[in-house]
Amino acid sequence: MAGIKKLKVGILTFWWSNDNYGQLLQCYALQKYLRDAGHDAFLIRYNSQNDFTRSPVFIRLLKALNPILLFKYLNYRVNSRKSIVEAKLHDRHFIDFRNKYIVQSEKIYSSYSELKENPPEADVYIAGSDQVWNFSFCKNIKKCRNLIHAYFLDFGKPETKRISYAASWSCSDLYPDIIEEIRPLIAKFDYVSVREKGGIELCRKCGYENAELVPDPTLLLSAEDYRKIYSENKINVPHKPYLLLYMLSNACDFDIDNVYDFAAEKNLDVIYVTGNSKIDRYKKKYATIPEWLYLVDNAEYVVTNSFHCCVFSLILKKKFGVVPLKGDFSSMNVRIDSLLEDFGLKSRIFSGDFEKLFAPVDFESVNKRLEEVRKCSPFVEYIENHVCGRNYGIK
Repeated sequence: MAGIKKLKVGILTFWWSNDNYGQLLQCYALQKYLRDAGHDAFLIRYNSQNDFTRSPVFIRLLKALNPILLFKYLNYRVNSRKSIVEAKLHDRHFIDFRNKYIVQSEKIYSSYSELKENPPEADVYIAGSDQVWNFSFCKNIKKCRNLIHAYFLDFGKPETKRISYAASWSCSDLYPDIIEEIRPLIAKFDYVSVREKGGIELCRKCGYENAELVPDPTLLLSAEDYRKIYSENKINVPHKPYLLLYMLSNACDFDIDNVYDFAAEKNLDVIYVTGNSKIDRYKKKYATIPEWLYLVDNAEYVVTNSFHCCVFSLILKKKFGVVPLKGDFSSMNVRIDSLLEDFGLKSRIFSGDFEKLFAPVDFESVNKRLEEVRKCSPFVEYIENHVCGRNYGIK
């Protein structure tokens, strides 16, 4: 990459979780990839929570009168309080990881209006990766208009280049008014890339014809890059062989007891780690990010409903199985479907048979595909093209 101009690159992605390992590691991976290429990449610390517009009072009253919706709300509130207490009792040190491994904007932007009024200085803004373009939950444009404008980089100087890297829609369709809101915003992008094949069609629906498919940023780094993280940190090493169970709170048709039964048959311990405030009755391990990487790397088997845990199982050559999501979360299965199809591993999706699920994996083919993915993602060149005006056929 000799001769490439050093650029200041602001990345807008998810970053605030204190228990979602994939979220922090995708943020870390994209920044490391760019900084290793010589660019001054940093995280724009935008906290989107204040930009969720509450429903009108009469809508909330109607929901309160619906016993099913009321039960869901009360259950959500109870679990939220439990997760807050759990987080206080079991610090996973995500803040320490961010401070040690991720260069961050000095300012935390607590709303889209703050981004507009005092935007971070950069040559390039990047939206992504992760589900930054997932607006499938939004039936009313008023509820998420600010979010859309933030994650479609509608702030800063006109001359600042705007691109997306592996932005995930994590859905198969959008409401028409969402599409119309996005259309003029995505038209201003210099380059658009998405993480799933279905995302290319959604970009077309929003008026952008030339979106490209690129790998999740975690796939751009090697196994040794991740092993370095846990090797330079204190790790509590398990004393017995184990199966790693990593589950997010998204709903699935899955009985966790079956995992413990399978592990017992194999004379394995179960190390159970959760994320996204999942609450249940099972004993858990509250791993730091370095510990979580170690646990994936050294597990005999991995069972998960997490996209990024699947990614790390591929990178670290593990026998793994993925549990599909159900109900309102089922649209998010496109992420995992796209990943596994790309690597010829659709058989990793759990359908009730553990022995079939953990059949040997052809990791030679997986490694070959990983190398192809990395070589076919000339992301730094994309940035150079946009800023320096070189013509490699990119918009």
